[in-house]
Amino acid sequence: MAWRLQEHVVRGEIDNRERGRVMGRIWLAGIEKPLVLELLGDCEPDLAGCLLRFENPQPVVLTTRPPALQQRGKAGEITAARKLRVFDIPFDEVCAMIKSGGAPPEHLANSFYLEWHSPLSGRFVIQSAEYQLEVSEPVWRFSAEELMELKQAVAEESSDAFAIEIRADGTEEEWDEFRCEELLRESDARGEKYRQLLEKYLHHPDRDQIIAHEMGWTWMENALEEKQDHVDEAADAERSLSFETELPSPDPSREGIDWVRDEDGEIAHPIKKRATDMLYSLLDELRAAGNPEQQHAGLADFVSHTMILSGKLAGALGGLARGWDSEPGLTIASLKRALEILHQALTAAGSLGPETPFPLARIAYLRDELFSIREEMIALMATLRAR
Repeated sequence: MAWRLQEHVVRGEIDNRERGRVMGRIWLAGIEKPLVLELLGDCEPDLAGCLLRFENPQPVVLTTRPPALQQRGKAGEITAARKLRVFDIPFDEVCAMIKSGGAPPEHLANSFYLEWHSPLSGRFVIQSAEYQLEVSEPVWRFSAEELMELKQAVAEESSDAFAIEIRADGTEEEWDEFRCEELLRESDARGEKYRQLLEKYLHHPDRDQIIAHEMGWTWMENALEEKQDHVDEAADAERSLSFETELPSPDPSREGIDWVRDEDGEIAHPIKKRATDMLYSLLDELRAAGNPEQQHAGLADFVSHTMILSGKLAGALGGLARGWDSEPGLTIASLKRALEILHQALTAAGSLGPETPFPLARIAYLRDELFSIREEMIALMATLRAR
């Protein structure tokens, strides 16, 4: 999986005038400072030795957490001549034509393609046929012999190698917490994009086709219908199985450490249970007070983050509570994301003043609870890292 930032790019520059190095800066919509690229390698022959400047005429603001601004790593394929199929008519007309059984007109166009891999943030791909490009004259060129070597290397390798980390001895790199964080960040970004598209085209008759195109999925109406049939069958089978199969019991020796039972007798991690108990207590008190958070934005913000925290901890610690084999790195990465929500809840609680329609003594108690939960989360992360 990769970061795909093309729609968020405002402008940028790639400089390969020094052999063996690709320097660059990329400005993203909504981010004040640019990504700074320091990469080993060279551009493809069409851009080798050149300074390229590019601009996106219609950037989209990045609403998710951005990658690290300092990007050091290895250059992948960097070219302004990669072929890309482009529709000749607006996409709404494309969907209507496909739905009626027609073939929309399209043509092959040159697109800008930028790929690099950073040990810190993972693989990046930026591709667009819509960017406005400005290329300088080259200060150096590959020799005929070098071009032959490049051609042979392309035939033997694929840029898909950037999707997997390989150790020097040829074994695959472990999924540590940092690679898991990369996966979760990309999942968040694509999930947010899907949510926005779904909200925008919710009542559009060709909603699925439009969303599939905007998300970069290659299937259209027939493939979507086939996929839905399989999903429905799988869901039916899963529902049937759920009535026939009981979940395995957790390790009795880990009771009180990795798992406890809540008031309904369900298995939960102690940290998750503590956060949920705090949430339920808060909601009961708010309900008894007439739900004052509905008229107070700051209090509503605190309640919202407390609710999200409970859900994040359920997702992060559910497998650990059940004793299922899981990757410690993924659990740590999920806990780090839950910590971000916890910190936002603490910030919201700290901003509440005397005018808040809820006892400040209770807010102070809840803040202490959050700090205690935070310490337990940090201690658990340290234990998982030591495994």
